[in-house]
Amino acid sequence: MARAELEKYLRKGVVAGETPHSEVSAPRLGLQSNEGFGNKDFSMSWWAITEPFEMVTDCHSHDFDQFLIFAGGDLTNMPDLGGEVELTLSLDGKDLEKFVITEATMVYVPAGLYHCPLNFKKVNDPKKPILFHDLFFSPEYKRKE
Repeated sequence: MARAELEKYLRKGVVAGETPHSEVSAPRLGLQSNEGFGNKDFSMSWWAITEPFEMVTDCHSHDFDQFLIFAGGDLTNMPDLGGEVELTLSLDGKDLEKFVITEATMVYVPAGLYHCPLNFKKVNDPKKPILFHDLFFSPEYKRKE
């Protein structure tokens, strides 16, 4: 197979557009696997969180599955989150349970599970940010009505 045929499997320049959060100063990366690339109907983004802030305030759900991944920005010790994150989950959107995350953690959010607020409470060292990855199985991000 010629190199030109294989290059369609590479996507460069995956820097996403401007972030809606002024607290996030580092560029974020993003990928949509749609008809133009992979055709798998998922989207993902990577964020470097260098300062505390509440990213999402409202408890909500989606019609798609989602994974939230938190890792430490010290690349020699990624299991150490390097801070503290609060995430709320709920089966009905009313009975809320807050979870405090202080180590590398993955959260599976099945379609219909209520989640958030998402609050990055503490970042120990802005040079070793909390790495936040949002992966969802939909071509676009929509909250359920």
